Amino acid sequence: MDRIEWQSLPSDLRSAVQDQFGPIIKVEPISEGRRSALATVAHLKDGPVFLKGAPIANERATAQLDREAAVNPHVRSVTPELLCDLTASGWRLLGFEHVQGRRADYTPGSRDLNTILEALATLENLRLPATVDVMWFEGRWSDYATVPQHLTQIAGTALLHTDLNPGNVLITGTGARLVDWGMTSRGAPLVNPADLVVNLIACGHTPHEAEALMAELDTWKNADPAVLGYYARLVATTWLEAFWTPTHPWARAVVDAAVKWAMHRRELLR
Repeated sequence: MDRIEWQSLPSDLRSAVQDQFGPIIKVEPISEGRRSALATVAHLKDGPVFLKGAPIANERATAQLDREAAVNPHVRSVTPELLCDLTASGWRLLGFEHVQGRRADYTPGSRDLNTILEALATLENLRLPATVDVMWFEGRWSDYATVPQHLTQIAGTALLHTDLNPGNVLITGTGARLVDWGMTSRGAPLVNPADLVVNLIACGHTPHEAEALMAELDTWKNADPAVLGYYARLVATTWLEAFWTPTHPWARAVVDAAVKWAMHRRELLR
């Protein structure tokens, strides 16, 4: 999604933000992520806040903001706190606690890996109330599965982040914070560690090394190997179809990683 600068936002929206937080001293655009038209740090007298938003006319982006706002109270142990939720001049805007952190390092030997796994261990114990409206994970794959009935294998009620790329994990002085919950879903518990495995492979781990790092997570230990194999195959075939000629380096890395993982799971099932 194309980004918009703070000064280009409707004046009523900018005023609503300042009514909430006070005068803005300066703004600092954020390059990570592309799901929101606005992503910026607003510096205030009392400290910075992170702002993200999108035009209400963009139904997909607005739905992601809806999910992020709805989920936030239930995941605060692993994510920045939502401070405001504003609608003005045809825009939806969320304001979050600003976290002093850096992008996670997923490469082999990184000191961040244990911190990331600790956050994932916390996540696997969190639950969403049934009243919180998020997507059903299996439904997101219904257009890609060759046998739709098999999607029941990745169905469930576990809280899934579903986008655990390094840019969505901030390393702080007190641990890892997971950000960008716009694609939160309910599904099989194995999905969170499985998604992290693909991202680790994309950052240089072998499939065996990436899976070994998951060994202490209950969601991984309890996973059915056959279902892991199914999910690996589903991810690989879908992403090959969707990104056959990827131009972004990260997209290429993730597609290659998904294929490597699927072949690894295939060998294990022999």
